Amino acid sequence: MSNIELIVLARVVHVMAGVIWAGATFVLAAVIVPMAARYGTEGAGRWTGMVAGRVGHTLGISALLTVLSGSYLFAALHSKDGSASGFVLKVGAIAALLSLVIGFLIARPTGRKLARLSEQQSLAAAPPAEMLQKMLGLRRRAVLSTRFTAALLGLAVISMAGFRYAQALF
Repeated sequence: MSNIELIVLARVVHVMAGVIWAGATFVLAAVIVPMAARYGTEGAGRWTGMVAGRVGHTLGISALLTVLSGSYLFAALHSKDGSASGFVLKVGAIAALLSLVIGFLIARPTGRKLARLSEQQSLAAAPPAEMLQKMLGLRRRAVLSTRFTAALLGLAVISMAGFRYAQALF
């Protein structure tokens, strides 16, 4: 496979996986996590936990594919780019990497803990106040971390979409 074929393949993987990653994150942040936080005590926690679990696997795979293919593309095409366009591209890449780290180190473990506690709560007749308080804290953390990762991915998407035009603007 020639260098140009590898670059085209990496770009296709990067764009497709990035669309899935960003889109799923936006749906998670705007719909699923707030619904779980608001209606979790009424039994919606189990349903939203199952949906979030499915989305979580998709997010993880697409995030890794996006970052790996983006790293290759950056190294192959922009490693020595010191222009305004290169700066915008680097900002987007850093935002995506931070989103990946927050997703894997904060959002994912929080979602798993919350799903486990929601399952325990549904089995218990009257959950103890300590469990409810812990779930409330986890819901807050899930909402904040998901919103933060979505904001970072939004910055990354805007950066990737506009980096070619940064030279003309700055």
